[in-house]
Amino acid sequence: MRVAEAVKMPALVAVLYFAAAEAAFFIGTLSDNIFAPLWPPNVVLFCVLLLVPERQWWIYILAAFPAHAAAEVGVGMAVPQLLVAFATNCLIAVINAAAVRRVLGGPPWFSELRKALLYVLITAVVSPAICAFGGAFVQLSGGGAIDNYALYWAQWYTANALGSLTLGPIALIWLSEGGTSPSLLLTRQKIEAVIIAIALVLACAVAFDAAATMTASGFLPALLYAPLPLILWSAVRFGAKGASGAIVVVTVVLIWRALNAPSLFVAGDAETNVFALQIFIMALAVPVLLLGASIDEARHAAQTTRQSEERMRFTAANANIGFWHLDRSTNELWLTDHCRTLLGLPPDGELEREAIVAAIHPDDRDAMVESIRAAAYAGELALNEFRVVLPDGRVKWFLARSHAERDRHGTPLRISGFFIDITARKAAETWAEQQRKEVAHLTRVSVLGELSGAIAHELNQPLTAILSNAQAAQHMLARPNPDLDDLRETLRDIVQENTRAGEVIKRLRGLLKKGESKTEPVALGDIVHSTLRLLHSELISRKIKVHVDLADDLPVTSGDPVQLQQVLLNLAMNAMEAMSSVPPKRRLMTIGSHATPSGIELVIADRGPGISTDDKEKVFDPFFTTKEQGLGLGLSICSTIVATHGGELTLANNSDGGVTAMVRLPAEPPRIMAAAK
Repeated sequence: MRVAEAVKMPALVAVLYFAAAEAAFFIGTLSDNIFAPLWPPNVVLFCVLLLVPERQWWIYILAAFPAHAAAEVGVGMAVPQLLVAFATNCLIAVINAAAVRRVLGGPPWFSELRKALLYVLITAVVSPAICAFGGAFVQLSGGGAIDNYALYWAQWYTANALGSLTLGPIALIWLSEGGTSPSLLLTRQKIEAVIIAIALVLACAVAFDAAATMTASGFLPALLYAPLPLILWSAVRFGAKGASGAIVVVTVVLIWRALNAPSLFVAGDAETNVFALQIFIMALAVPVLLLGASIDEARHAAQTTRQSEERMRFTAANANIGFWHLDRSTNELWLTDHCRTLLGLPPDGELEREAIVAAIHPDDRDAMVESIRAAAYAGELALNEFRVVLPDGRVKWFLARSHAERDRHGTPLRISGFFIDITARKAAETWAEQQRKEVAHLTRVSVLGELSGAIAHELNQPLTAILSNAQAAQHMLARPNPDLDDLRETLRDIVQENTRAGEVIKRLRGLLKKGESKTEPVALGDIVHSTLRLLHSELISRKIKVHVDLADDLPVTSGDPVQLQQVLLNLAMNAMEAMSSVPPKRRLMTIGSHATPSGIELVIADRGPGISTDDKEKVFDPFFTTKEQGLGLGLSICSTIVATHGGELTLANNSDGGVTAMVRLPAEPPRIMAAAK
């Protein structure tokens, strides 16, 4: 079985080679025993060598030799001629196959203009021209005169070049498509191809027959090129395949006409007439073949572009991305279809910049225009978030990115960018922010719950004083002659104690209330003193001393006073709890502040055991706590609040024990807070 498979292909090649040689001799012998206009056996051997591995070339060359010998002996060729002819045939096939493999690569060989041009140069110019120097010796070894060497060279060259230009392309295109037999199922394209082929045969037959009878008139060139529109139609409609097919049709009709009727070209002897026929077909084949390859390349590029655009549209639609481009030289604005949909613009119709600007939310319009202007003139890669009001009233959030292409003078030529729908992300951020506020509020309530005893004591003192003073005033009024000065002093004490109780309640209400955060100027010193008054009783009960060292020249920061007081309250509570295990004499909490080049730094230090090495990296993680009853949310929330205010919260162990918490806040209003406002 393996032997049969190994012999099958070389035997088939031998049969094809013999048939091609017989066809060539048939054409040549019908024309007064002159040489064949083209030599198909070399095309057969070239195609075979191009497809099989190079290590097997010798097998197919060896298989072709008996077929070559049988065909040549059949026309009476002597052995020396036979050997020279076979050597030159093998040489041109090997050179063509090796060069095409290395220069053009694999199939398809006519999908690009560059490949088609290289094929023509290799197989129809360089290779046959070189091998013709040896091929001319076929006729010399048969008795030809050395003076006719140039003619023999030209005959051998044109026969092989014409075969490469007419039979080679159609054979390689068929092989590159798999070498399968065409389907018998008729399609519109196949019907069109058949119609073009029939029309081309008829046009060539009529035109060439008329040309043969009018060689003496001036109409010969026009008649010869009468089939050209059909040839161009075939190339335009079917690319390289149509071009090569049209060339084969014209070649067959011309050769048939030359063998069965007077020659179209009256140039002297029969050899010269055939040479003129070869030059005509070669001159026609080269541009038509290159045209077909160019059309295939253009179609492939257009198809690739369409596929890329489809993939881009699909990806952009799934990712909710819209692309846009503005050519400043023509003021032409282009948006993808999905971009129009995102912005609520009509799917068709003329686009204007004003329509897009009008779709942007009025509060974001100026910032967006300024961002694109910065990308155009400042050379910056602009990134901006904005809202769009859709025709149905819905509001969507978008992230925009744009950049500009500028000339060497810095003038913007084109501005491109894209919009990304981030409405879902913004909704998630809003929900997360609401949840964070809820947790922060609950944390404040939890802290105040821990301070409930101290707060009750703080309220009990002014209320007891109010009761005592009110009772004293009643006793004074019950006297016959009350002392009005003492009464006034007692009432003044009642008012002061009531104010004191009101302040406690006011501070509690501020920490307990739940609502939207607000940004306003904040004096950090006032926050510190207010928090210490709230913690006054708790500090006494825990036997903790407080040392306050606030700078007098602190700049005013900007933020939410309730949130900042929550940060200070949490840090102070952590400091007090950290010192619960140390002797009362060491329980000292230090609160200080000073100005920095960028703003304010607030410091809360304790004398507790400090933070272990293992816990340093995790203290700000949610739900991480070292307390038995802790939730692990205090420091995480404090860090988030400080970051929202444009600052930073850090913790560090002291050299003499304890921990120092440092809160750094900017003096200027942070951009994120200003934007939120």
